[in-house]
Amino acid sequence: MVYLIDGFNLIYKFPDLEGLMYQGRLSDARRGLLEKLKEYIKLTGDKVRIVFDGKKERLLEIKNEHAGAIDIYYSLEYSADFLIKQFIKKDLNPRMTTVVTSDKDIVRYVTRYRARVKTSEEFAEELTKTMEKWAEEQIPEKEDDPRLDKEEIAFWERLFKGGKKRSSE
Repeated sequence: MVYLIDGFNLIYKFPDLEGLMYQGRLSDARRGLLEKLKEYIKLTGDKVRIVFDGKKERLLEIKNEHAGAIDIYYSLEYSADFLIKQFIKKDLNPRMTTVVTSDKDIVRYVTRYRARVKTSEEFAEELTKTMEKWAEEQIPEKEDDPRLDKEEIAFWERLFKGGKKRSSE
């Protein structure tokens, strides 16, 4: 799957990142979103292109960069909406791209090119569920009844009794 993401639109769908935005910590929020996306990509193998409004930093005129498998674009003097529309307009096969945004104007525009659309809320939920499922799979299963049977108890008693004899010799 190829995703074209409206960056700031998605940031506000994660409470921790939204909090950073309200604290004026734009770089931290952006970095937090990229970290979430990197982990998601590792699990899914999807390709991600993300567009942020404005500049990376005040005095930096960086148009694009990469963070792992993520292609990052900054709109500079344009809006992210404009860049997203341009990417879809110039895409040779826009049907293979899923645009992630909750901006109704972008949704109307990209659907005319038959690009798929997933709202930022839907994508944030999908990402969260994927990460939670992966985390659950990393926890070893617990036995339903962790009690030892008589044979196991006898084994451990022999082991510990043998160990005590050796240390006192």
